[in-house]
Amino acid sequence: MTLKEIAALANVHSSTVSRILNSPDDSFAGREVREKVWKIVRETGYVPNQNARSLRKKSSREAPAGNGLIDCVLGRTKNIGDNPFFSGAARAIAAQAMSLGYSVQVFYSVLEPETRPFAVQSARHLGAVVLGRFENEAVARILESRYKNIVYLGRNSINAAWDQIICDGYTATRTAIEHLISCGHTRIAYIGEKKHEVRYKAYMDMAAHDKLERDSTLIVDCQQNGTDGFQGAERLLKQAKRLPTAIFCATDVTAIAVMSGLLEAGIRVPEQISVIGMDNIDIAGYVSPMLTTVEIPMIEMANVAVQTLISRVKKLHRIPLKITLPCKLIIRRSVADINAGAFEGMYI
Repeated sequence: MTLKEIAALANVHSSTVSRILNSPDDSFAGREVREKVWKIVRETGYVPNQNARSLRKKSSREAPAGNGLIDCVLGRTKNIGDNPFFSGAARAIAAQAMSLGYSVQVFYSVLEPETRPFAVQSARHLGAVVLGRFENEAVARILESRYKNIVYLGRNSINAAWDQIICDGYTATRTAIEHLISCGHTRIAYIGEKKHEVRYKAYMDMAAHDKLERDSTLIVDCQQNGTDGFQGAERLLKQAKRLPTAIFCATDVTAIAVMSGLLEAGIRVPEQISVIGMDNIDIAGYVSPMLTTVEIPMIEMANVAVQTLISRVKKLHRIPLKITLPCKLIIRRSVADINAGAFEGMYI
């Protein structure tokens, strides 16, 4: 399989394919085109000819093509396209693996047992990168029976003796809520999951230390996706004794859906209720109002995950590593500063 053949299948120019595969931040071309190209790459097992690259660069340090296969296991979603954060991470994993002469061909979810390829794997399957935590502890044992080498990537640590690449959701949540507090908000709602969720723990810890108004009617326990986020906004508006001045959402997907739900209810963001999310997915900067969020460095996490897996395969380290990457506050327009008087309020 060549770049030209991939381009023909994707109905784009070969230079477009090349720039998508080599984009350091997965930003070249539109999302639909990117996903189409990466789907073809995965299905065909394409790996660039590293020897040809070496000749062009007058370097022999690059790995030869076909070093082995890496599986990508979804822990939080059934389909790769359902979650923008993890679908972006998966593309970045494939890109990083390919640049090092490896191929990512198999994507499957622990939520869909019938799709798990638990047949005897070939020697070329080197290991797996697991995207996002999973609730069923038996899953860890199943994965360990299949793979000698596993790297986990997520916002929450997990109880497994694997290498883990983390951007701590607890710290990211505190960063988001502290920004809301700095803008004068103390009546802050939470929309997201509660069970085994460090983001919820961070929210509750801040409430326990009197940084937030404590009110159980401001907490909505729901799945961190668009459908549940929209419904979560409806539930919050119905159950709150007094509406919040701001809402912390556990993911950007949830936050964008919440803003849509508020808009449908006739509530303006941020003039009446502010909203902040987490992840900094592509669309966060294009919705109206543009979403203030805490960036989880998805590209860097994916790159480090692949490098860590290869390090373990090559026995460059033996003990389980836990590598934590920093988050970053991205200030846009979905949070009003009460201190500056840019807030109308919705207290009832």
